[in-house]
Amino acid sequence: MARPVQDRAEAILTAAREQFLLDGSERTTVDAVAARAGVGKGTVFLYWPTKARLHDAVLQLEAAALLTSLADELRAGATRLSIAHVVRREIAAVLDIPGLAAQRLGEPDGPAGSDDFPGPALHRIVSIMQAHHLVRDTPTAEIVTAFQAVMSGSVLIGLADPERQGVILDAAERLVRSTYDRPDADPADIAAALPKVLDALEDAVDRLVDQAAPDRPTTAVLRPRERPAITPA
Repeated sequence: MARPVQDRAEAILTAAREQFLLDGSERTTVDAVAARAGVGKGTVFLYWPTKARLHDAVLQLEAAALLTSLADELRAGATRLSIAHVVRREIAAVLDIPGLAAQRLGEPDGPAGSDDFPGPALHRIVSIMQAHHLVRDTPTAEIVTAFQAVMSGSVLIGLADPERQGVILDAAERLVRSTYDRPDADPADIAAALPKVLDALEDAVDRLVDQAAPDRPTTAVLRPRERPAITPA
């Protein structure tokens, strides 16, 4: 009996992620992905017409999972809502996910539409935090540019010297905190901003998932988990 559409799509993505990790993006073949997924090569091409597009989908879903994890940590109080904490969390996560480093460093083989974070989502998050007096009175574009610069530099150094990652994360967090975070942020303002920030992160996750398989409508459940309801502050 043929697999349901959802199962086939998820099997292909799981197999692709494993194969890209094993052989790298250049040496991985669609034949190898299909064999690992237990489907025909033609089935892979029904969903993702090229290997590059499949690789993009894997990275987009990795990025979606990264943002989902950040949202969950903020929701649970495991990560404090501040630009410095978000920067630290994002740098650490990118260094842990093969392929995302190239995307964050702006290499040409990053997935199409992968600028959702940082990018439009970060602009929205910074604007929310500014409205709630959680960051200093600095233009949003400057803060976003600084975030991207610190992140790119930290990822580049962290990849070159993994043993220094702890020092790099500490330095990046302190730099951003001292420059942009308000040290006197009111806990009530943080609580009021949090649901809006979570909504922005969840919207970014939705966009990344939509971008992962736009070429053919499927019933695949690609989101890392169901989107939680946002409780107004």
